[in-house]
Amino acid sequence: MHSSSESFSDRYRAHREAEIHGHRLGSVIQDIVYGGNDGIVTTFAVVAGTMGAGLPRYIVIILGLANLLADGISMATGAYLSMRSERDQFKRIRREELEEIEDHPDLEREEIREFFGKIGFAGEDLERVTAVITRDKAVWADTMMHAEHGLTEESTKQPVLHALTTFLSFQLFGVIPLLPYLFTILPEQRFSVAVISTGIALALLGLTKSWVTRENLLRGAIEIVSVGAAGALVAYGIGVLLKSTVGVAL
Repeated sequence: MHSSSESFSDRYRAHREAEIHGHRLGSVIQDIVYGGNDGIVTTFAVVAGTMGAGLPRYIVIILGLANLLADGISMATGAYLSMRSERDQFKRIRREELEEIEDHPDLEREEIREFFGKIGFAGEDLERVTAVITRDKAVWADTMMHAEHGLTEESTKQPVLHALTTFLSFQLFGVIPLLPYLFTILPEQRFSVAVISTGIALALLGLTKSWVTRENLLRGAIEIVSVGAAGALVAYGIGVLLKSTVGVAL
């Protein structure tokens, strides 16, 4: 009997460590994709726009590096403030739920009963789960947060981590379209190499997404490359349209 218990514990530990239900990066994959895609597209937009307008290499480098730092910091702080705002909202709504539980327990109990009834509980099982949930006001409030508002405390945690992940992803993927202008490459080949490297960066981001979410590898790559390419084409088109105006200004 003792050995059987140990065997189950070992199997359970192995089950937890195997991460069957997700990857360690799963909680930040949204930040990786968000920061990486924006970094690639906006940096290539600078490259494509300036090249389309016929501006010299040093302008591409200056604007590209400025975009990487300024826009990357902007996105990171935006992600941080957004998550802090969501956390503040979570705390406010949860406080209101606790007040409603105190003031109108019968109505709030009926909302719990209605929620679990909709997901398949009935009869004695429904009454039992309602009684268990409403026995603890903290559990009751947390359940109402999920059932009524679709909010969980876990989704608002670690705003600094999410901001840092967004920034690093923006820098890592965003610098790739700029590499042909930072290194010695024949001038007539720079933009072609930038286009190719941008496609590779988008594909790598898509593969990263598919790897973390454990979906078909090609699906993630095709999806992100398609969306990114559309943004890049628009940027290049705007640069071409503005070429004559910039030319006069110069």
